[in-house]
Amino acid sequence: MRLVINNKTFDSKEFKGTEAELLEQFVYEFLNINSIVMMERLAVVYEMLIGYIKDVLGIQENPPFKFDDIESDREKLEIVIEQYKFAKFLSSRYKGSYESYLDLLEQYEVFSKDKAIMTLIDYKLARFGDEIFKEMGIEIIDRIDQGFIVKDNSKYIN
Repeated sequence: MRLVINNKTFDSKEFKGTEAELLEQFVYEFLNINSIVMMERLAVVYEMLIGYIKDVLGIQENPPFKFDDIESDREKLEIVIEQYKFAKFLSSRYKGSYESYLDLLEQYEVFSKDKAIMTLIDYKLARFGDEIFKEMGIEIIDRIDQGFIVKDNSKYIN
């Protein structure tokens, strides 16, 4: 299969990595097409991952959610992240359980090497960071070049 994404050509016959690495590269490149709004990119990535699981891996399972039926952009992003992790698990042919794979992904050394996951996490933090920190009881007072000035328990922290 030959595919052009973001002016880069991918040929599955010539790709030297694993199937999981090819999936990661496809998702990463598509998420970085700046001419399309990010939420639209996420919708396409979600459908692409569903199609990949059905058509390439041969698992005929209907997804529990229809992307367009989900109201919150944050929930849509979470669904895409989870669907990506599941597709990557299946394509990696990981020998352990899905739970042990997710435990492995919790380690920074592991997930930070996955460009697609990092792109999704970066977007999540950029778009929903204030909301996430607020849920944790942390208030962002100001943003500076080297990070944030936050207020936690009435103490100002940089």
